[in-house]
Amino acid sequence: MLKFPGWRIEPKARTLFALVAVGCVGFAVAIIALMYSSLAVVTNKANQIYETRSIEYVQGAILTSLTRMTARVEDNTVWDDAVAHIYTDRQDDNWFYATWGAVAQDGRDYDGIYILDEKFAVVTGYVSGQKVDPAAVSLGSGLDALINVHRDNLQTGKTAVSGMTRSSRGIAIAGIGLIRQTDGTLSGKGSTKRYLVMTRHLSAGMLKELSDAFRIDEIRLTDRSGSTKPYLQLEDASGLELARLSWTPRQPGAEAAEAARSGIQTIAWLIGGLILLMFAVAGYSLMKFAQGEQVARTFAFTDNLSGLPNRRALFDQLRRVDKKRGAAHKAVVFIDLDGFKDVNDIYGHATGDKLIMIVAAALKEFLPNHGALARMGGDEFALLLGGKDADARAQIFAEKSLDFLTKPIRIGERTVQIGASIGIASGDLKAVRSQELFRRADLAMYHSKSTGKARITWYNDELDAQRLRKQAIETGIRDGLKRGEFDVVYQPIIDARSGRMASVEALVRWPGRPDGELFPDQFISIAESSGLIQALGEFVLRRACKDLSLVPELQLSVNISPAQFRDVEFESKVAAILAEIGFPADRLELEVTEGYLIENPERAIAAVSALKALGVSMALDDFGTGYSSIGYLRRYDFDTIKIDKSLASQVDRDPQAAALVAGTVNIANALGLAVTAEGVETEDHVRLLRLAGCQYLQGYYFSRPKPLAEVLGNAATEKTAARA
Repeated sequence: MLKFPGWRIEPKARTLFALVAVGCVGFAVAIIALMYSSLAVVTNKANQIYETRSIEYVQGAILTSLTRMTARVEDNTVWDDAVAHIYTDRQDDNWFYATWGAVAQDGRDYDGIYILDEKFAVVTGYVSGQKVDPAAVSLGSGLDALINVHRDNLQTGKTAVSGMTRSSRGIAIAGIGLIRQTDGTLSGKGSTKRYLVMTRHLSAGMLKELSDAFRIDEIRLTDRSGSTKPYLQLEDASGLELARLSWTPRQPGAEAAEAARSGIQTIAWLIGGLILLMFAVAGYSLMKFAQGEQVARTFAFTDNLSGLPNRRALFDQLRRVDKKRGAAHKAVVFIDLDGFKDVNDIYGHATGDKLIMIVAAALKEFLPNHGALARMGGDEFALLLGGKDADARAQIFAEKSLDFLTKPIRIGERTVQIGASIGIASGDLKAVRSQELFRRADLAMYHSKSTGKARITWYNDELDAQRLRKQAIETGIRDGLKRGEFDVVYQPIIDARSGRMASVEALVRWPGRPDGELFPDQFISIAESSGLIQALGEFVLRRACKDLSLVPELQLSVNISPAQFRDVEFESKVAAILAEIGFPADRLELEVTEGYLIENPERAIAAVSALKALGVSMALDDFGTGYSSIGYLRRYDFDTIKIDKSLASQVDRDPQAAALVAGTVNIANALGLAVTAEGVETEDHVRLLRLAGCQYLQGYYFSRPKPLAEVLGNAATEKTAARA
């Protein structure tokens, strides 16, 4: 302890110190009491909010199940094949079982399937794959009430409906709809009607699915006497209570309070420390000044969430390493967490913070001797190693880290799945500075992320070459748009019946590039990642509209990048270009791939609706390579399906591909959509795709993409030959 000669406390000073001490202690007690009382209020409020939201979640789960049942019944009742097999003098039980009865065995979509007559009496049915006696079937008063409420709509086949009922097997979701032709009518059957009923009981398995899907603990069926809050009352169409759904409520407020307890205690200790500091300032000013400087340095160089050194600390270490002489060998490992943003977005930043702490603790366990580990910020970590065996130790550390980070991680009561992209660089400090090693490791990490994630990449010179090439292409695109280096070519789309050219698809080319032409697959992805696809796409649309404005008999098709579709101003930009050129909107068709629509359904629906309101047609491109759901086609209101060339070009040698094309055409016809087949390269393709019912054909058999003048010249030549 330092002593200062001549230093003593005068009586007045003692009184002043006492008053300050009482005031500080009182202030500290008041703050701590306020903190704990506020925490109690927040805890109770958080628990109440969760209880209210849990009721909304369970209600949403039931409504979602009802909606799915309605959609499932609708999909199975609007069906020509069902009409052909159900509306017969003698019931086709084999078809009924093969089509619906067998599916009821697993109970995933439904566990009961029944046919009702025009009086809504059970004709036949299957429960869990077993045929039942119609006389013994009781579907409950809930289904009767549902029929009474919606009788007119059911009898006319306007819609299918679903509701809750209590059958002889328990509480169930029941859906009913009139079996009718694809066009929605039921002609030639007189007064005879057949209704399809599907049921799915609220079994333990289904309730567990709801619990898992909506993260509600132990959803269960109870009656009025056995239910506890919170609960959801299940009613049939008449408002009669059937049962209640209860569940075990969580206590997020208590969990948060427990998590904050250590922080509050820390604050309390800090307040006490400040009081002591006030007493010590006069006598120990020099010592406190030195200690304050050290504390400030510690805070400045420490990440307060993970407890690891921060970016500043690591760079300071790098600078000190670079000042040392000799050919010391160093290795840098750079780790970026994959999926961390999703954890933050889905579960909140509190969960994300806990994940960072768990990861930091795990990385400390794998830390090699004399290694410097730091959190670089966000979801990035870096390790600096030295010594002749630095490369081997860096590889071991990276492998252990990747193995840990690719496994499920438990955070409280939930489990999250992330991953990691890791880059490593090493070298002798005589040849390369530490800062350069860090840059190389960072570049290697981005290569891991861009090539599939969850992998380790060692830096090599080719990575820099790729980076420089990408930068050069990006700069070239930007300058090329200014200098007019890009061009648009067109590929004809042929009317399958008449053989005449009905429209053309506009495709971008880069023939004026000073270093030689690049194909689209070499620069489109770079344009998308750099944001230049917006300007490039507008150039293509503007040029194509201008070119085709002189050829009024042809329609125009333009492919749209997902990056363009994400732009909330895209629709207004299209409208502005059409107005600028004076190009009729009804001659323009925009093509979009289904991948973006699945990822961003709400934005996609809004964009498609706005574009169609302008009069623009919409085509689903590359159909057959992805999800390709019927309900998906109906939801987005497309005008055209473009069957991908990977499917259409196989019709002459793959029976399955031919069947898929024919099925796609049938579906499109039922939905009122036109079908264009891409990849047409042979006369057999033309013949088979025409027989399959495709309205339009496109491919190298007719023409490769060419300048518009050549396309029109070829078309004129074909017309002259046809007249001769």
